[in-house]
Amino acid sequence: MRVYRFVTGPIQVNTYLAFDETKKGFIVDPGGFSYELTGVVEQEGLEIEYIILTHGHADHIGGVAEFQEKYPNAKVIAYTAERDMLEDPALNSSYDIYRRAITVTPDRYVSDREMLTVGETELTFIHTPGHSLGGMCILTPGYVFSGDTIFRASIGRTDFYGGSFDQLAKSIRERLYILPDQTLVLPGHMSETTIGFEKEHNPFVPN
Repeated sequence: MRVYRFVTGPIQVNTYLAFDETKKGFIVDPGGFSYELTGVVEQEGLEIEYIILTHGHADHIGGVAEFQEKYPNAKVIAYTAERDMLEDPALNSSYDIYRRAITVTPDRYVSDREMLTVGETELTFIHTPGHSLGGMCILTPGYVFSGDTIFRASIGRTDFYGGSFDQLAKSIRERLYILPDQTLVLPGHMSETTIGFEKEHNPFVPN
């Protein structure tokens, strides 16, 4: 699988484009629209099948509508417990971040450990609440897209609607730290890391 990272939106979200040799791909967390991303899609001759949201905060969903317009066949995926956040601008902070209401109606809500195949790449959705009620990570062979669950030597905020530090720490220890140490972590902000590095160096959730 090949993965490209693009920084989008006013809060500099890591938006990812991933695809395999079948040229079928998916976008993760479009905080804003990116012509760089669409340029890679065109250059590689990709078919975007899914737009996947790790959670519903506005900084991660601000570009959904524009990407849906660009790729009308792409299905939007989110975790089932994130419905309220995605449908309510007061909960997803879109007024604060974008000064306008943003809502998203996913084509499909998924559950914990549900799987999806894109091309020949298998995705597993892992419920990791704590930053939000329906926060999830996306596990693929060798990679985990962690959204705002965990960052390099840091973690997501827990003072928003649905947040809980205890729950987030539990999610990290029980759902992420069990992955192989070499697993590459692709977070929603900041630089990439690995599970092994976080187990040894993360000051907020020691192993």
